Amino acid sequence: MRTGVVLILAAAVGLGGCTSGARQEAAQVAEAMDRFRKADNASKPAMVGTLRAVKCTATDVCKARDACLASADATAKSLRLKSEVEQALVALDAGTLSRESSQAQGLALKLDETTTLLDEGFAALPACDDQILALKRKYAF
Repeated sequence: MRTGVVLILAAAVGLGGCTSGARQEAAQVAEAMDRFRKADNASKPAMVGTLRAVKCTATDVCKARDACLASADATAKSLRLKSEVEQALVALDAGTLSRESSQAQGLALKLDETTTLLDEGFAALPACDDQILALKRKYAF
């Protein structure tokens, strides 16, 4: 009888450790996404790496991280392209980039792509929000 109680307690402690690790991972995903959202646009692309680097061993945490990465990746790509377009426009105005160059000719398409990517990022955001809220409810952080 005494051995049974010890085994149950050992199992409970072991499960608590797993939950604690998942709770920590869940909090890290939520924090990384919060930092991404609060960052200025110039810093957002670098913040995606922080979110991607969050280790996840629990399925629900990985699912949340991946949902948030779908939004953050698309948004970051959009912001990078926007920056490239802005730099090219400055070069056009300064006369250091020819209007006939392939780079200048491709600016309209690049700008369209920024809009498409930004729309993808915004479209993926509700799934990220839902997953993070589910983690917060489950792991109480």
